[in-house]
Amino acid sequence: MSARVSRLARALALLTAAGLAAPRAARAGGFRIFESTGVLETSPGRTSEEFTLAGCCDGALEEGRAPAGFRLDLRFPPTISLDAGWRGALGTILLEPPRPEPRRLFIAVASLGSLAGSALNSFTDGPNQSFHFTDEGYFGRHTYAGGGDKASHIVSFYGVSRLLTSVYEVFDLSEDRSYTLASGVSLLTGLVTELGDGTTRYGFSHEDLVADSIGALSAYALARYGLNDLIGFRAGVLSSAETPDEFRVAGLGKDYSREIYTADLKLAGLARRVERNFGPARFLLVSMTYGVKGYPYAVPELRERQVGLEVGLNVAEMARAVGVPERRWWGRLLLTVLDIVRFPYTSVGVRYDINHKKWHGPDNGNTWSFPQ
Repeated sequence: MSARVSRLARALALLTAAGLAAPRAARAGGFRIFESTGVLETSPGRTSEEFTLAGCCDGALEEGRAPAGFRLDLRFPPTISLDAGWRGALGTILLEPPRPEPRRLFIAVASLGSLAGSALNSFTDGPNQSFHFTDEGYFGRHTYAGGGDKASHIVSFYGVSRLLTSVYEVFDLSEDRSYTLASGVSLLTGLVTELGDGTTRYGFSHEDLVADSIGALSAYALARYGLNDLIGFRAGVLSSAETPDEFRVAGLGKDYSREIYTADLKLAGLARRVERNFGPARFLLVSMTYGVKGYPYAVPELRERQVGLEVGLNVAEMARAVGVPERRWWGRLLLTVLDIVRFPYTSVGVRYDINHKKWHGPDNGNTWSFPQ
């Protein structure tokens, strides 16, 4: 018994040194488990196996005292068996300092601010009418915006969820609680938006609400499964030409011809997963794009729905490379913004006009074949 107490004391000493060296979560590799009595406790709900430290372990450690309140985990490959006779596997100690209490007032203000902004934008957009519903469709050729509005809703509410997650983390809410709450608030914000639209010329659109939900739940799923460094969505603006007056018709809402939306594969995240050095290619994105031209203000025969494939710069990854700190509050927020915005002239690709079965490009998304 005394030998085990001594070994555990030495283990805590090593963790003390690691804690002083890393004020935030850090890994100390190379710790070896020499024996197990089967007293390792599994923590459910993790993508990889995670075990809490029990009095079963030995290692070559230094002297010292463990800081109070630190949580210790041993992480192993998921193939390791936890039978009582298991011996000799390599693991990693994860040392986490005590998390400050979440600043609930600021979290509540941020959440209510999102809801209030949505209400202000939707309830005041034009003359009020009695509450009514509308059937807009999704991405069809004869919908009022050709699906540009639905792409906008998906990416916008994905972005709202990502931004709220970063804000909540700045206010000391844990990562999993941050993205869960952010996605929930985003869903509620989408509902508030549609309730407001129901009192204006737009009407309550269940299709918009579905698109909002897809965006918010996509943000949740990517965060839940640790895929934000691999997959993402962005929205961008374009310098597209205006519809000539002789081809203009009355429309509803804004002109979507100057907007583009992307679904991105981030090569930096792919490189980490395949454990390869991609060199400068890690700063690139491979993206599918969607944009419309002439919706809703050009005559129907000139309108275009463009699906594209492009390669662009991962501006957020470039910012990390030059030292923008992800652990500082301003760095976290800045990197989130850079990760959800498609900046003009940072991408090149080709687009296929579904309406006219015609290719455009290579371009940056602003080509439109209306009569000159």
